[in-house]
Amino acid sequence: MSKMKEKYLFAIDLDGTLLTSSTKNEIHPITKKGIKKAINEGHIVCLITGRPWIGSKNIYEKLGLNTIIANLNGAHIHNPTDEFFIDYIKYINLNEILYILGDPVVKSNIKNIAIEGPGWVQLQKRDKELEQIFNFHKFPKLNIGININKIPLKPTGIVLDIKEDTDAKELKKYLNQKYSDLASFSYWSKGPGKSYIFDISAIGVDKGKVISLLMRYYDIEIKNTVAIGDSFNDEEMLVTVHHSVAMKNADDHIKKKAKYITKLTNKDGGVGQFIIDFLDKKIKYK
Repeated sequence: MSKMKEKYLFAIDLDGTLLTSSTKNEIHPITKKGIKKAINEGHIVCLITGRPWIGSKNIYEKLGLNTIIANLNGAHIHNPTDEFFIDYIKYINLNEILYILGDPVVKSNIKNIAIEGPGWVQLQKRDKELEQIFNFHKFPKLNIGININKIPLKPTGIVLDIKEDTDAKELKKYLNQKYSDLASFSYWSKGPGKSYIFDISAIGVDKGKVISLLMRYYDIEIKNTVAIGDSFNDEEMLVTVHHSVAMKNADDHIKKKAKYITKLTNKDGGVGQFIIDFLDKKIKYK
């Protein structure tokens, strides 16, 4: 009897990582091939994204996944294919979030806001690009214009589309300094030359904690954990796993946190090529 192969967990970010385009939600053929190879060999592939479920549902289905997916950076952890898996949802305090949104510095740096909950979203104003990325049009309840008096009491996340000239790193520093006792803050890029998206989640929500849950749930050894990301909201995920991978197109800060940098960018199928090379034991770390 042949020795059973080791089982790996591949935790993968979406925007700037798995997807070639955030607005078009396209997946490179090489990436599809790599993920299919991993699944066929018995490994676990999970998506961990700042997007809500509706904004990632079509990608999950295109890849033929049946595993746990973490949305909103881990504020919503669920398995759409397993009716017996109990969803994990961490809500944020609405009053505290409205307090943050009223901050003059925050207000001066954002151009649009989306307040999300399970199956609903309130979008401050129409934005074709933002709506394509998050698939807001697919939400059962989409309201244009934020009505403070009619926001449900339990949102799961806030999306801030910040201005092009805003220094995202400085804004995150400001938010952490003033409001880290109220919420968690992260951000990611919509693509080269585009503005950043900020996520506001409940305290304690981050992608690294999702990795811990997945390791236990799927009985994966720490040495067999792999995470692939490109932006600042992926940092906790990368420092939690054993095999940390930054995209060739990743922020320099994230590249410094990773053991390996992909040969190809997200536009060229970097995720898929890494997985293929990793499983074929052709990886050389930096």
